[in-house]
Amino acid sequence: MVPRHETEASFRPPAGAALQREPFRLFFPLGVVLGWVGVSHWLLYFVGLISTYSCMLHGLIQAQAFLMAFALGFLLTALPRRTQTPPVSLLEMALFVVALMTTTAAAYAEAWRLSEAAYAFQFLLLLQFAVRRFLGRSAGRKPPAAFVLIPIGLVQGLLGAAAIAWSPSAGAPLWAESLGRLLVQQGVFLSFVAGVGSLILPLMAGQPPPADLDASPAERRKLLGYAAVGLTIFASLVLEQLGWIRSAPLLRAAAIAAATSFGAGAWRRPTKPGLHRQLVWLAVWLLPFGLLLSGLFPELRVAALHVTFIGGFGLLTFGVATHVALSHLDMQQQASGRPPAVIAIGALLLLATATRALADLSDLYFFHLALAAFFWLVASLIWIVFLGPRLWRPASGN
Repeated sequence: MVPRHETEASFRPPAGAALQREPFRLFFPLGVVLGWVGVSHWLLYFVGLISTYSCMLHGLIQAQAFLMAFALGFLLTALPRRTQTPPVSLLEMALFVVALMTTTAAAYAEAWRLSEAAYAFQFLLLLQFAVRRFLGRSAGRKPPAAFVLIPIGLVQGLLGAAAIAWSPSAGAPLWAESLGRLLVQQGVFLSFVAGVGSLILPLMAGQPPPADLDASPAERRKLLGYAAVGLTIFASLVLEQLGWIRSAPLLRAAAIAAATSFGAGAWRRPTKPGLHRQLVWLAVWLLPFGLLLSGLFPELRVAALHVTFIGGFGLLTFGVATHVALSHLDMQQQASGRPPAVIAIGALLLLATATRALADLSDLYFFHLALAAFFWLVASLIWIVFLGPRLWRPASGN
């Protein structure tokens, strides 16, 4: 029997069990560290500490390590709660960490086959984790219709990894690397945002969450609509590789805008107070805006896409991570206010977006890249200082 003085309020589960229930405590800080590796590349090159630079290295580390670590932190926390199933195991968490670090280290060494193999392993591990919770007998709830976009994103990630790993081979077509990078850097997370956004955005905005897939025939019909969005994203990336450099990004922008505005309710601003909610709402619209610019001005395609990458994916990542942390760490006052740290993070990430987007119009190209990297690094450091002590504090049993 449990002694009378060990009440439910004072009970503390083993540290491992607490981390299993809230794996974001591990994966969010890890994502920041991996992001430092990818972003600092430009700052190190500008100050002369490294003699060469690689756009491929930078882009793949940000997509396959930084964004993936945050995605894993969110999904490994949210999926068991949504489906009322057991949390992630310690072995699975360890395998994810090893895969993320291998992906990053191998990319930095330009060992692309090893890097892509480790990246693909993350998806296979995540796929089995999700399938066991959605389709297993212990599942207490079904996923919402929009979650069909998660496996569509996973498939694009696997295809992209295979194409990138194939590209250094003798006889590999020239399109293998470029299509692989399109799938990895855009297809995966555009699908994830459209899918997971249907759950997180209404909750952040003060609206009811989506119904389960089996709640009504209407919900099952929605699944077809979301699947169409995912297939449109994939098709537009293939079309862009085939030379449709104007219309393909515009098609992709329309698909994302439709999914987030009508499916996730982003057409209206959040009604709940809290600056991080407003930043997430802004980031959701910067995603299609960057794609729109890249289609309208293909000569400035890379600059325009950084509106999507930094202002969209980057700001959205830190905004949602802030919401998850504040919600789980008993920081309700900060969640409904405008903490100076959140103001600084938002301002610095928007400065990084503008600085990088203007680099292609400047005679000081690498200075702009270094300055944008500096803004991003400072923003991420502020995030760690603001939330790190709470993230690393042992979780209470509840």
